[in-house]
Amino acid sequence: MLKRLGWSVYLAQQVAAARRMDLRDANALRQRQERNLQRIVRHAYSTVPFYAETMQRRGLTPAAIQTADDLAKLPIVEKSFLQKDPEYFLSRAVRRDHCLALRSSGSSGTPKAIWHDAAAIFQNAAHGERDRAAIAKKIGRWTGYRETVIVAPIDASQLAVQSFVRANALFFGPLRVQRQYLYLSDPPEKNLRAMNEFQPDLLYSYGSYVEMLYRRFSRGDLAWRFPKAILFSSDRLSPSIRSLLTKELGISVFSVYGAVEALKIGFECDEQKGYHLNSDLYPIRVVDEDGMPRRAGEAGQVIVSNLVNRATVLLNYRLGDLANWIGAPCPCGLALPLLSPPIGRIDDVIELGNGSVVHPMALREICLQHSHILQYQIRQVAASRFLVSLIAAREADLPSLESAIRAGFERRFGDGVTAEVRCVQELDRNPSGKTPTVISLQKSVNPEEREPRRT
Repeated sequence: MLKRLGWSVYLAQQVAAARRMDLRDANALRQRQERNLQRIVRHAYSTVPFYAETMQRRGLTPAAIQTADDLAKLPIVEKSFLQKDPEYFLSRAVRRDHCLALRSSGSSGTPKAIWHDAAAIFQNAAHGERDRAAIAKKIGRWTGYRETVIVAPIDASQLAVQSFVRANALFFGPLRVQRQYLYLSDPPEKNLRAMNEFQPDLLYSYGSYVEMLYRRFSRGDLAWRFPKAILFSSDRLSPSIRSLLTKELGISVFSVYGAVEALKIGFECDEQKGYHLNSDLYPIRVVDEDGMPRRAGEAGQVIVSNLVNRATVLLNYRLGDLANWIGAPCPCGLALPLLSPPIGRIDDVIELGNGSVVHPMALREICLQHSHILQYQIRQVAASRFLVSLIAAREADLPSLESAIRAGFERRFGDGVTAEVRCVQELDRNPSGKTPTVISLQKSVNPEEREPRRT
């Protein structure tokens, strides 16, 4: 009880501090960034094996990294490093049973788990006050509103964070929101009926799922009691659909930028000129293939440093997104730097032989349930037939893994849908060199024309 009371007081303090923070004061933001940066670098050097060894090998001490520009002295951390040896990035000073593990959605085909310490989770809840400001104007209130969240069960990081806060604090105070959780693995018509009954003020989901809902509604066979605002993340919502939602249906649409590695990277304001980056919490670098900084307007790789989380510590981490700096200041007056919407991966929506439409996350979560899968790719080769290519860990029981994936497809879609599972050395790439995770029949090639290489 005392512990929960302590976290409740901590949460209230963090929310109060977030609301007092003047996001128009560039000097105050820079000073806050440097304090946070120096604190996490000292922590990483003392308690995280990767940074202790790497910095000593490079002759660096915490005193050498004082500003965000100094982060370039550290090596860029690739997702594959983290996936292969997550313990290497985990602080020895943080007890794992006091942390929350969040698993990535695997949209890159490379799933991974990130441990967040309790203080970071409560801080994250308070940091949400920043993006909530613009939304609150549209829905008419800061608290007590209704929100529908539609995500994949295995990717319900928001639900996991809320559950963690609820389990470890006595009250939410100013964060109280009525939430309805739905899952995109369910048919769109089922979710729309549930939303219509709940009547949310705000809908939160993936950009691609919002687009899928709109397309089903626009066909005229489904009713939709519109929310006042829509918040999307994870992947893109096409500009044309976003315009229709805003101009024809009168729904305010916002986007946030985050990842399980860095929960609150940025958010859109009313002006919607790009993402305002929470640079005091998650400084971003935009670099070319050689790690050199890109100028405003030049697309580059997004490199993030998490100054909040003290469990899995990630500094100079390559997210896998492409974006560019927006040089002009935002008319809203916020001093937070502006980043263009990332050019993220967009997986295909799948249409099965019976006419039902399936969001790609419903396919991805079949693979995400298995920790021995390092990378995967799902290709629709016929209306009701799929080819699943896997790169598995050495210790994986391959026959059992292949059987489990086939059974997962059958459970999810019924006897009429089949999956062939193959273990390969390398996944197929598209003409631009990227590795799509889910490929629809329209974009699929004949499997006889491109056989995966077996291990």
